[in-house]
Amino acid sequence: MNYACAATIGAVSGLRSMTGPAIIATAARARELKVDGTALAWFGSPKAAPVVTALAVGEMIADKLPFMPDRTRPGSLAGRAITGALCGYAVFSPRGRRKAVMGAVVGASAALAASWAGFEYRRRAPMPSFVAALIEDVVAAAAGAFAIRKICA
Repeated sequence: MNYACAATIGAVSGLRSMTGPAIIATAARARELKVDGTALAWFGSPKAAPVVTALAVGEMIADKLPFMPDRTRPGSLAGRAITGALCGYAVFSPRGRRKAVMGAVVGASAALAASWAGFEYRRRAPMPSFVAALIEDVVAAAAGAFAIRKICA
């Protein structure tokens, strides 16, 4: 486990707040990420991955709706920072509480940075917002999957 892993999964949470936790839960359930005996052991439970993944899919759908608030509003940023922190904590939790707290800080910071980067990307993209959002969905999911299998391994 390393800080790049926590930062990448945190950034995924900044782009799509529930995608990071869905990837963590799926990896924990598949035993690719060890969370047994930690404060976040519930991520590895049989029900966690399907529930969190359903939330992530719902968020991806809701994100395309015209009445959804900007991700840079305080409440949205706070939610993304929290999920990024949870993911960073989960990545480092097998290494002890002190390391896990540092992982949470890295994850939250990366989530905040990616939230703003994603906002600017969508604002400046030379394509319809819907298409830009779909590309962002793919980037978030692919980056998270890549991180778990290559960076976090």
